[in-house]
Amino acid sequence: MRAILCPRDCAQKRGIQQIAALTDIILKERRCARCSDATITLTEGGTVMEFNVFEYFKDYKRITKGPMTPEEQGTSLFLAGNMGERIREFADVHAEKNRLSRRRFFQTASGLAACMLAVNKITGMQFFDVTEAAAAEPAAAKEIMITRKPGADFIVDAHTHICWRKDGYIPGVNTTERGMWFVNLLDDLGKSMGLPNGTKDMTVENFGKLILEESDTSVAIFNPFGFREDYGGKDMIPIEEQAEVKRRWPDRTVMLGGGLTPNQGLEETLDRLQMFVENYKISGLKLYTFDSTPARGWWFDDQKKAYPIWEKCQKLGVKNIGCHKGIPFGQFMARYAHAEDLDAAADDFRDLNFIAYHSAWPYHEELAALGKKGFKPHRDNLYCEIGSTFAATVTNRPLECAHVLGTLLRGLGEDHVMWGTDSCLWGNPQWQIEAFRKFQIPDQLVEGYGYPKLTPEIKAKVFGLNAARIWNLKAA
Repeated sequence: MRAILCPRDCAQKRGIQQIAALTDIILKERRCARCSDATITLTEGGTVMEFNVFEYFKDYKRITKGPMTPEEQGTSLFLAGNMGERIREFADVHAEKNRLSRRRFFQTASGLAACMLAVNKITGMQFFDVTEAAAAEPAAAKEIMITRKPGADFIVDAHTHICWRKDGYIPGVNTTERGMWFVNLLDDLGKSMGLPNGTKDMTVENFGKLILEESDTSVAIFNPFGFREDYGGKDMIPIEEQAEVKRRWPDRTVMLGGGLTPNQGLEETLDRLQMFVENYKISGLKLYTFDSTPARGWWFDDQKKAYPIWEKCQKLGVKNIGCHKGIPFGQFMARYAHAEDLDAAADDFRDLNFIAYHSAWPYHEELAALGKKGFKPHRDNLYCEIGSTFAATVTNRPLECAHVLGTLLRGLGEDHVMWGTDSCLWGNPQWQIEAFRKFQIPDQLVEGYGYPKLTPEIKAKVFGLNAARIWNLKAA
């Protein structure tokens, strides 16, 4: 089933169609509700509210037995997806040869390599550059990982978060019911990725440990959550608390402001923007065009509501403006998750860079059409990053992942696609880094769709050089 897009004046109808299309995709993978241990968040009317990872990965677990290695994080997603049973059968052979339990084997680099090799064999397509030796022997896999790791890798994670605040989330006190379902989703995702306390472990301390110390990330750009109507009148993650990340790691982090929506009052929004710049020295914005106000959303190309914000950004020297696009989760309206409003904004403010977070997936084709290599050859200020999009597709749906990356690179151009992981939501990002190092677009798709190959040069741009250029970072 594929939604048919219509102009904005039919936005309500379009949003319903697209949600139906996404739901159709999800339902294909869902188990019978009686057989599932997953809880389903409902609206007051009793209908399913939340699109979450536990439906997308049918065998994904909500809890772990404790901290996980990055390799175990990655293998857990391979095993939870469509090909999980066949991957498990393939990997069990290698575990037995190494006289390791299945769990112990999946904690090793060889276990992750075995999953990737299994995907290649099952699909008959070369999605991962991985050898039989890497899958057969943990020591060999570790050696290959070290020797093949590009020494000049400069990795800028354009999409990171902390998800805990000092006063926590208390239902009915500082968090509404719809605010809690988002907290619960993040909580379950974190627990599944080896964080035993979920969002309580997505702290400033673990941000440094998981992202900056235990992964190959060079610089982390951290993003705020807003939606203050649902979190006691202040942003879900208040800027004064997330500023602690920048204070502790000033040379390895970039701080963005957020939580702004003109539906909270344009003058108040402009005042907060100025305060972010003056008090916290922000290096850009990460915004949401769907919001928790009664209006439910806004557009980047609204000349009355949005353009004064961009004009203020010009005056304040805020050049990089990101926006959540795609992944229309929960009660938020899908029509605000499309990228069409970036079109006019990018043309009318050519000295500003507009960045579509999540690469607008599953609406990435619309975004790519707006790019320099798509239908807008004059445009050089439209970017995307692939946080959560890559993580959600590379293990479960590698063909979709290849199409997404290929479409973005072909449409926006290799200089306008940036790396992002959406961690700490996905725990330690190292498994995603290793997956991208090994991932490739199969020759069949390169030839059939005109996608560029994922060469070392293109991967270097995506991993960090593109972000370094627009944020003026020293790539070392």
